[in-house]
Amino acid sequence: MIKFFFLVVFLVSNNIFSILEIEILKGSDNLSKVAFVPFGVEDGIEESYGGQISKFIEGNMLLFGEFENLDESEMLSYPSSESDFYYRDWKIQGVDYSLIGKVNSVNSLGNLNISYSLFNINRRIKILEGEIIGSENNLEGISKIISNRIYEQITGLKGIFDTKLAYVVNSDPETYQICISNIDGKNEQILFTSKAPIMSPDWSPDRKKIAYVSFENGLAEIFIQDLISGQRDSIQALGMTNSAPVWSPDGKSLALVVSFSGNPDIFLYSLNNKKLTRLTNHYGIDTEPSWSPDSKKIIFTSDRTGSPQLYEINTKSKRKKRLTRDGNYNARGRYFPDGKSIFFVHGNDGNFQIATKKLSSRYIETLTSTSLDESPAISPNGNIIIYATKDGTNGYLGGITLDGKSRFSLPVKNGSVREPAWSPLLN
Repeated sequence: MIKFFFLVVFLVSNNIFSILEIEILKGSDNLSKVAFVPFGVEDGIEESYGGQISKFIEGNMLLFGEFENLDESEMLSYPSSESDFYYRDWKIQGVDYSLIGKVNSVNSLGNLNISYSLFNINRRIKILEGEIIGSENNLEGISKIISNRIYEQITGLKGIFDTKLAYVVNSDPETYQICISNIDGKNEQILFTSKAPIMSPDWSPDRKKIAYVSFENGLAEIFIQDLISGQRDSIQALGMTNSAPVWSPDGKSLALVVSFSGNPDIFLYSLNNKKLTRLTNHYGIDTEPSWSPDSKKIIFTSDRTGSPQLYEINTKSKRKKRLTRDGNYNARGRYFPDGKSIFFVHGNDGNFQIATKKLSSRYIETLTSTSLDESPAISPNGNIIIYATKDGTNGYLGGITLDGKSRFSLPVKNGSVREPAWSPLLN
């Protein structure tokens, strides 16, 4: 492994000037309505803590346009305990769920003890009760944990508010950056800056490293960068060009594309012994690999039948199966977290849109209505797809919930953004 340290910006924070900021474009007219009641505080505790925590939770839950809120000024009461909670106060205002809570104590180390309860107003029952201890300096982090629990209780899906995004920003024709941020665009950090193109970021399963492709030395090379130290290691795959790295879910291997004599094929790269194993060997272009959740199969794009289509290969037997037949362009396939469906870029008549397909069915369903969509990435709970698209010459990130109830965008304030990668959930 060859170590590179030049051009690295060791996670430079850019909190003042946010690169990304979510804008809700379309929300359903039939969303669940939630009352986020300002948390109470015990006597002698900073009063603002309660309001800050409830506002952070509210911001998280409204982030992707999946819920609507009852404005604080419209609330008939502000209970902080179950004994003061009356279902009728919320029922008459059309509320579906109410969240209340209280900061009970703070110790000499600045750790807060917080209790909270979530009520289903229509069923007239308490559906969640919890207690959490955290630092007074980390109210956002505490709120994300509570938000994840609330989201899972209401939707049945894991909360994703503590996940992150990686993406490539092209701020001018000669400056490329890989950035990471919270999913709301906050706490952006520059991972790497180069005068040459960068592409294909992908998170390691433990969220400690990112693999990506850089052209800084003239040809496509794959680098793995540690997010704490900033150290970069290049993968010496011995091909003319090496590209499209993706981590296996078990963290033991990378799938990647190696081009010998100009012919790209899919390989596996063992992170333990640094060995390459060839999976495909075809005169066509095989590219854009992605792992199944069980690490046993890989989906990839190939033009071996004349147009880009999606194929699946078993990593042990190397048996291949064609997955798409409708349309003259199907590429950049990725599995859903349950492994039963895939999402990808589907093209017809010059339009390129994000689509999904069950592996047990031939039917393709398009999700987006824009025409230049690419590089889709899915939230680790399988509910939201983020993708790159364009408005004129400016690239931005678009997003959609799988039920179609909400659409949003994440534009950049300067330049273009592309190639989003969604981090795994924290264990």
